[in-house]
Amino acid sequence: MIKLNSYKLNILINVFVVICIIVSSNVLISCYSFTGGSVPQHLKTLTIGTVNDQSGFGNPEYKLILTESLIDNFRRDNSFELVEIGGDARLNVSINSLTESTISVNPGELENERRITVNCTVEYYDFVNKKPIWKKDFSNYGIYEIKNALTARNEAIRNALVQVADDVLLAVVSGW
Repeated sequence: MIKLNSYKLNILINVFVVICIIVSSNVLISCYSFTGGSVPQHLKTLTIGTVNDQSGFGNPEYKLILTESLIDNFRRDNSFELVEIGGDARLNVSINSLTESTISVNPGELENERRITVNCTVEYYDFVNKKPIWKKDFSNYGIYEIKNALTARNEAIRNALVQVADDVLLAVVSGW
């Protein structure tokens, strides 16, 4: 029998623990993926329709920003082949509302910042099985300063729409 003093035993235990951590982390890393986690195997192509703007704001730029952001996100992600018509799956997106609220007020009771919130509904439909996969509401916001009202407001809306597109991609590929 081998006799070990406490110093050698501690070194052996530490080496064993380090080896276990390295092996465990490699196993966990190889099992996890950020994309394709819940895209059904039978869905290879995706059609993204032009976003429908029901917000009442009447600015056609908003639906174009969201449509282009969705298309760009899915192209970069590469979970689907994007097609204009006849995809295995389809995303139907509507901008439901844009609402504004005051965020901060200057000491002289003058408004300083505003928040604009974009609310959308998205339906992810499976044309192969002829049924919806899910229908969810998405919401995001942008904050802008009143001193640059028009330019800053449009930029805040753009940022909120881009973030909604990011959230939609994440919902489709990860299933949350």
